[in-house]
Amino acid sequence: TPTMSEYFEAWKNSRFIADSKSATPEFAAASRLQDISDILSGLVLVYDQVNPVIAKADPEQAKQTGESLKKLHSFAVDLRERETKGQKFTAEQADTLGAEAQERAEAIAGQVSQAAEKLNIQIQEG
Repeated sequence: TPTMSEYFEAWKNSRFIADSKSATPEFAAASRLQDISDILSGLVLVYDQVNPVIAKADPEQAKQTGESLKKLHSFAVDLRERETKGQKFTAEQADTLGAEAQERAEAIAGQVSQAAEKLNIQIQEG
């Protein structure tokens, strides 16, 4: 999740935000918001599978992390749906939304790290 800002930056620089001014040819067929939503959907699915293990160590944290991840996913889905319905976002809005997503993602990553520590699981970065 900590790369949300990169995904939103790619969205900001795509034709969906920059329109014809975009210097990057990527994501011309589908908005990067679709990718963000799909990635988060996958993370929710994975988290749902490990949640019972985390809940054994700390039920409240397991619940909070799951809820936070689902809210981040809903946030991305909502943006994608608004864009699909014709809402246009500015570069400034994309920056603000990306910063919000990044902040949420970092909080979730911190919660996952705490849970891993309680369970004596090493997380590899990279």
